[in-house]
Amino acid sequence: MCYNRDMKKALTRIVAGVVVMMGVVATSAMAGFATTWAEGETVTLTDSQKNSIVQNCDVIHEQLVNLQHMDSRTRVYLGRYYETILTDYVTPLNVWLVANSMANAGLIDNQNSFTTTRGKFVSDYIVYQKELEALVGMDCKVDATKFYDKLVMVRKAREVVEKDTAEMRKLMDEQMELVEKLKESL
Repeated sequence: MCYNRDMKKALTRIVAGVVVMMGVVATSAMAGFATTWAEGETVTLTDSQKNSIVQNCDVIHEQLVNLQHMDSRTRVYLGRYYETILTDYVTPLNVWLVANSMANAGLIDNQNSFTTTRGKFVSDYIVYQKELEALVGMDCKVDATKFYDKLVMVRKAREVVEKDTAEMRKLMDEQMELVEKLKESL
């Protein structure tokens, strides 16, 4: 009786927590720049495009600074949510299942993938943040071509971070499915 009550309490806490976390992650501000070039393709700017960058440099810089602030806050929120999901829900459930001789290979694999992807998200975000910081530090009036080249690098680094967040959402969905199946099997 106590065994079932503890199990239901743990599962209810996990399901409720993951649902809340997934809702927050789904509304995150990690939407990226639209890319318009093929992988590895180099773009040669026309004089008109260079002039446009130079003329709008102050506005571009302001928008990049705003993006940097928004992404930094989003990174903190996502990092906290991923850490909370892992340390407060995923890991304790697996520890509890192992302690009660009910280990679930799917949940353990998901935890390992979640941990690996979370680490990848952190390191990929650091790369993106450094690239964006370098871009923000550039004067687009001095060399519009170098500025644009750096912008392309920032966009690519941001796409990698977006893929990481999509993978994290997928892993959270899989965790929910695995927990629901476990709940049904009890």
